[in-house]
Amino acid sequence: MAKSRLITPDQPRFVRAVLATYEFLASLRFAVVLISLLAIVLGVGTFVESAYGTEAVKFGVWNTWWFTLLNALLAVSIFCAAAIRYPWKRHQTGFVITHIGLLVLLMGCLFSQRGGIDAQIPLLEGEQGSKAYEDSHHFTLRVKSLGSEKSPLEIPPIEFRSGPFNWNEYGAHSLVSGDSIASKHPYRPWLPWGLVPRDQGKLYDTDGISLEVVDFYADSTAALAPSVKLRIGSDTFSGAGERGMWMPVELAWEPDPLRGNQLRHRASVGGGTVVFWKIASRAEAAAFLAGTPDPALGYGEKGQLVLVVDGRAHRFLVDNTLAKQRFPLEGTDLFVEVTDFQSKLSAVRVSVQRGNEGQREEMVVLAELPEVSIHAPRAGVYGTLWIEHTAADSAERMQGKSRSRIDVVQAKGTAALEDSTPERAHALLYRRWQAPKASSGLLPLDGTPVPAFSMPKAQLELRVDRFLPADTLEMATLPLPFDKDKAASAKRRAAKLRLRVDGKSEEFWLAGLPIQPIDEPSGPTEEKMVPGVSRSVTVNLVPDAIDIGFKVKLDNFERRLDPGTSQASHFSSLVEFLSLKGTPLAKQPVTITMNAPVDFSDPQTGRSYRLFQESFMGPWLPGDELYERFTKNRKVRPDRLEASVLTVNYDPGRGVKYAGSALIVAGIFTMFYMRAYFFGPHSDRQPSRQLSSHGKQFSQSRRAELESQTA
Repeated sequence: MAKSRLITPDQPRFVRAVLATYEFLASLRFAVVLISLLAIVLGVGTFVESAYGTEAVKFGVWNTWWFTLLNALLAVSIFCAAAIRYPWKRHQTGFVITHIGLLVLLMGCLFSQRGGIDAQIPLLEGEQGSKAYEDSHHFTLRVKSLGSEKSPLEIPPIEFRSGPFNWNEYGAHSLVSGDSIASKHPYRPWLPWGLVPRDQGKLYDTDGISLEVVDFYADSTAALAPSVKLRIGSDTFSGAGERGMWMPVELAWEPDPLRGNQLRHRASVGGGTVVFWKIASRAEAAAFLAGTPDPALGYGEKGQLVLVVDGRAHRFLVDNTLAKQRFPLEGTDLFVEVTDFQSKLSAVRVSVQRGNEGQREEMVVLAELPEVSIHAPRAGVYGTLWIEHTAADSAERMQGKSRSRIDVVQAKGTAALEDSTPERAHALLYRRWQAPKASSGLLPLDGTPVPAFSMPKAQLELRVDRFLPADTLEMATLPLPFDKDKAASAKRRAAKLRLRVDGKSEEFWLAGLPIQPIDEPSGPTEEKMVPGVSRSVTVNLVPDAIDIGFKVKLDNFERRLDPGTSQASHFSSLVEFLSLKGTPLAKQPVTITMNAPVDFSDPQTGRSYRLFQESFMGPWLPGDELYERFTKNRKVRPDRLEASVLTVNYDPGRGVKYAGSALIVAGIFTMFYMRAYFFGPHSDRQPSRQLSSHGKQFSQSRRAELESQTA
């Protein structure tokens, strides 16, 4: 269809530039390039959704500014292509209807993108709720005057666009696997993730209060710190194949290590015991390295006592010094007296005195529990007791009564204990004891192995998989690998924040409030209070929630498994729709299954919601942590508890998109099936009829002329 030329030489330059742009936007060449580009983007979007899930494709493609710009350019091209042919002729009716339908369809898509809702409602059996949670989060700040009884002042919610991945994976495109970060490229560096804005840096800075986002984990877990995650084994373990055999050991230090089976800092593995604890001073760290026994001295019946002063070890047999007069430590002004020995505890009591008139300081040194030994820090004396036991069973090994033990400690500084730079503020030291010999040194943090226990089949080695240092007991936040199939309600978001109040600043990790079936107070990792001069500010990371205007009550959740497996083959929810006051809004309950959603309209706003069965949570049994939390206010507790996760969808552009699609179908039908019979361009056919009549007249006159010439 030829378009008219609008530009003439006598027009002003600005008018000609505008008309040239108008003609370019209406041209077939521009439309072909734009549609081809959109086709490529749609193909990439399909790949992204298949590889990384719906949340990722929404963040990286569908909800981006550049994809919205492409659709806007397509709408402009469609409008200009139709407008430049105005006034339209009768045979262009189908063309105009089709282009109007395309514009209506794009408008409906815009309504859906800007005003649509795709949120989740987690429901426990027998419970009801009206809040639907989206994948996005926001920060809340509450300001409270110190010493005031008034309620805190709540600052309006602070929007936070984070994205579906951990932030350290955007730049280097690294893959978090377990506890290590490998330099791979799972998120396709050629995908335009960097074009999508993320809310980094300062999000709020008003009236002496500033909130800055330093880092973010889209999914994380919490672990005690200080803690270590180790592996003990061998790549050449006999009978274990090419990969060898490795046994994981995860230990965390707690202030009270004498709590029976609740100990987290000891493990029995590889025929020996591994112990982890924290050392506070550099002098004690130096004594830890130097406090190894001398096998040549022997151990006697009660063991070998090693006392370290200023990095120098002094070794004695308890049998020879117990209940004897005090004796001097060579090269010092200290006097030592071994006053008592307890065989059941494998412990020795030592009295230390500086000079003849100095104050006595008592020490209690335990062989099997070196982490709770009481030293003499004022005198600068640190002790270790080594007793050579015979083979012990597993219960005794957990108490340290074995011939093999590895002590691992967190200490300040490096191996020489002279470097205290922030990069190496903490180090791991180890001490390997396999009677009758012991050795010590710096434990590499890069996974380099060090010798562990010797066994008949192999020499076991020790590797560090993860080290979480901390000066005090705290919860550390660790990233989890990306999992596209993991439901948003199961993810633990976490942001590293810097909150400044009246010039006082703190930096910390803050976990997002979980999406769960019940409302609970914030936990210690989900809320942080920073004090200022005369006020304090409390911050939370809260999931965006929408009140749908009515309540959904879960009467029953049914889950069926594939025979012989734990894989769910079917799950459905029997629900009731109630008003906010609790009165029924439907005649009877309805069943929502994976493939059969249910539509329901809010009686107040008239919004039409579509509810899908998305996933489930649980089951939980009595004694489980979540079971106890979720049923603590129930009078009657079920034998088992499950929660259903429903997706609530609201699409304000659905009707507009349906109308646009109908117009497109009508326009195409008009163009391809009705044009030749009803709307054909008669003016185009008239010249051919005239040419035909002229041809007949010419033939008749020519025939008469030939006949006359022949005659």
